Amino acid sequence: MSTVVCPQCANPCEQAHKFCPVCGFPISELSRTSDDPLIGTTLPGNYVILELVGVGGMGRVYRAEQKALGRTVAVKIIHPHLLGDESASVRFITEARAASRLNHPNSVGVIDFGKNGGQLYLVMEFLRGRDLARVVYEDGPLPFRRIVDILCQVLAALAEAHHLGIIHRDLKPENVVLEPMRSGGDFVKVVDFGLAKMKAEVATPSITSPGIVCGTPDYMAPEQGRGDPIDARSDLYACGVILFQLLTGRLPFEAESPTQVVLMHLSLPPPDPAMIAPEREIPDALVEVTLRALEKDAARRYQSADEFASALRASIGTFDTPSGRFSFADATVICGACRAIVPRGQKFCGECGARIAQAHSPAPTRAAPAAARRDRASSSPPLPLPFAAREEDLAWLDACLADVQGSVVAARVVGEHGVGKTRLLREFLDAAARRGDVVIQTGPDPWGAEVGYYALRWAIAGLAELPSDGGNASHWSGATPEARRGLLEIFGKGDRGSDMRRHVWSKPAAGSLSPDDRRFIAAEALRWALSRAHQAAYPHRVLLAIDDLHAVDGASRNAFADVIAEPPLAALLILASHTPGFEPEWGGVARTLLGLPKDIALSLLRSSSASLDHRAARKSPSGPGAGARTSPRRDLAEGGAEPVVLGLPPDAAIANGVGDGAAVVPPLYLDQLVRYTLEGGSDPPARMADLVAARIERLPQDARRTLQALAVIGDAADRSTLQRLLPDIRAFDELLGKLVVAGMIEEHASGIRTTHPLLRDVTLATIPAGVRRDLHAKATFDSAGDPLALPIEVQAIHAYHAQNAFVALMLLEQAADRSAARGDGAGSVLALRRGLDLARREIFRGELDDPVRAVLIFSRKLGEALARAGDLTDADGVLREALDLAGPGGPDRALVLGALAYVAHQRERTGEASMYLREALDLARQSADNDVVQSLDKMRREWMSR
Repeated sequence: MSTVVCPQCANPCEQAHKFCPVCGFPISELSRTSDDPLIGTTLPGNYVILELVGVGGMGRVYRAEQKALGRTVAVKIIHPHLLGDESASVRFITEARAASRLNHPNSVGVIDFGKNGGQLYLVMEFLRGRDLARVVYEDGPLPFRRIVDILCQVLAALAEAHHLGIIHRDLKPENVVLEPMRSGGDFVKVVDFGLAKMKAEVATPSITSPGIVCGTPDYMAPEQGRGDPIDARSDLYACGVILFQLLTGRLPFEAESPTQVVLMHLSLPPPDPAMIAPEREIPDALVEVTLRALEKDAARRYQSADEFASALRASIGTFDTPSGRFSFADATVICGACRAIVPRGQKFCGECGARIAQAHSPAPTRAAPAAARRDRASSSPPLPLPFAAREEDLAWLDACLADVQGSVVAARVVGEHGVGKTRLLREFLDAAARRGDVVIQTGPDPWGAEVGYYALRWAIAGLAELPSDGGNASHWSGATPEARRGLLEIFGKGDRGSDMRRHVWSKPAAGSLSPDDRRFIAAEALRWALSRAHQAAYPHRVLLAIDDLHAVDGASRNAFADVIAEPPLAALLILASHTPGFEPEWGGVARTLLGLPKDIALSLLRSSSASLDHRAARKSPSGPGAGARTSPRRDLAEGGAEPVVLGLPPDAAIANGVGDGAAVVPPLYLDQLVRYTLEGGSDPPARMADLVAARIERLPQDARRTLQALAVIGDAADRSTLQRLLPDIRAFDELLGKLVVAGMIEEHASGIRTTHPLLRDVTLATIPAGVRRDLHAKATFDSAGDPLALPIEVQAIHAYHAQNAFVALMLLEQAADRSAARGDGAGSVLALRRGLDLARREIFRGELDDPVRAVLIFSRKLGEALARAGDLTDADGVLREALDLAGPGGPDRALVLGALAYVAHQRERTGEASMYLREALDLARQSADNDVVQSLDKMRREWMSR
């Protein structure tokens, strides 16, 4: 029977089911969306829309996947009628840009936004919890402590937004989502910040008109109902309405029409919550807080979210119990949806699929006792988890090393992110070094920008024992002239001019190095270094390890491939790791690394649970009076030391497996699962990127901001750089210490870095768009505001993500030219694709004077780069799109036609090539562009001479 994947818990369900048996999601609704034209489409940023999960007043919400990471996100497609005209779209983009500056654990920020095919979209964190309205409906009245905890988290999100000048305008229970914590508390997320304003602007500005005007009447502050200017205190009024509703079970003002409700908010005093729900025995302190929040005059309300939260927290000390009158101690419960009697402990109603109310522990206090904090480290299981079940993989690597008998042996370890490639290489290389073999390691540049020759530079410096800058001619004894020229090129000591051909059909200038020449001399330099290392190490062997080859710059990859194809006479092992699907363009033996078998993974988890349980039990008080000292279960992230039971989520093995449903689990997933559980998380996501994202999103605000800054800077950050990007944070030592304990970063001799590339990638992908833009904008300048001496590829990446369009396009063009000059066609294509993407986005952002021409130029250049790389079919497609953008005449059209002529000639389409060439020459002559005329005419003569 065919299945459908539950968008909430990733459980495969039979299509005949109406509700997911694991989490209760109404999967029957998914089948109704099979004819949705958006499902299966890909948005800019490589977000693939998978299924519709909800429809609201603002738009349709879809579950989508960010393909590069395998991460789940939510995509909101705004209702077309809200856009109205182009000016409405511009205003919506402005609001989205403002909302994308939000960066608080309790708010859902906008990760990306844009316009695609006339549809405006926002990409956000995918939430798996229930909204507050549903929680109250399904669970019944909430304990007072839980209410206070929820509202304080909502107010924390509001405080951050108000500090940035962002007003929510439509705060209500449906816009507050609760994710359960294993400790029994809630993790709160506030959604849809600032978007109600746009909704109001396209509606008829009257409360008697159909629809909703800038907010929901039930929660609308008096000044909002009058149409007066609003500020942060209007959101606090809405928060007061929510507080009233949670305490009493009803709204302060109810009427038959929205108009009447608004008028009641304007004129009637709020009722006393204690009188509305006397059975609740609401403490006087909470009543006082509620009524002050509902003052008609904004000046008499709480003046800030922080002040409101402080008053709520102070009220806790005035009551002892979270309203014991509403316990859940009976053996059965009644389904809130269909009133069926359901046994206690059953999560979902067997009759209608509704979630059954469960007892909730009082919300945990936010600070752990000092003794618990001291015991935290000793009560945790050992992390990282032990290196296990890799004996066969190590034996295979030992066999590869044994094959090194006077020749070069190439081997590759292939596996998905987090499967343990780096850990395996480290164990193997450490053992080889202990035996006396020479081990040299290299890999991607710390910025993740594919800086030209970076990996090759470090490999040669290590093999030949050169200074980090390559030294000078006196260090290069025994090098051939070609190798010396390669060393000059690799270490940036020669002519840095690109010597690029101006057009795809042009020939290199006489006496200049062609891309093929540069590729050859780079390989010669590496051969010299390998031979030198072999001679110095004899009789021991030399191991050159290249971790994450797929992320290494193309010029370095070319050199490694060329040397393996024509190796020097030396006994050495060249070992690389990379992800599946990547083609390194060199042979040798390869081993696919799978995750841990499910039984071993479960064994490791059980041992971790036993370790924690045993240590917690040893520290638990016993004997007379012990019960009085035992505190309720609390969030381990706050320092508790409670026993836990760790296990794999449903289908975690399949979701993260390699191959056709292989029941294996990546070690990184196990590590993250243990940490997530210790931090109080419940219902862990089955996919690794989602699990990592869940941990990042729940970090305290300043710790999360620090991790985000580190991810933007790269793997060579230091405290001074952090201070430059986050000048308002002072206690970096404490924050970094917390991130180290959390296993997210590590400090080493050259700086601070994330513990795994996937963690950095997921961190980058979860940064709200506006926040990431600001961080990248700061990353290229020192504290005095002067530009840093960064590689051009790094400058281009920062300018690209900072959306500094003009500078980014200029730098990306230069980076593409340099990559092409080194023979790195893939690097050139990547830079130009980024430039084309940025130029297309500028069409609706409006920061470039002529974005359409920028799209034309980068389309042509990308087509030419694809043609150079031999990808003629894609080149033809891109160039034809560029031709459609070009006008009926002029030099731009002539250049595109010349490139099309070259592509057609390479594809042996003679007639088509001649037609394009004739039109290109005619246009170039009409434009009086003599350089283009001469180069095109030269190409024509060369064709005729063959």
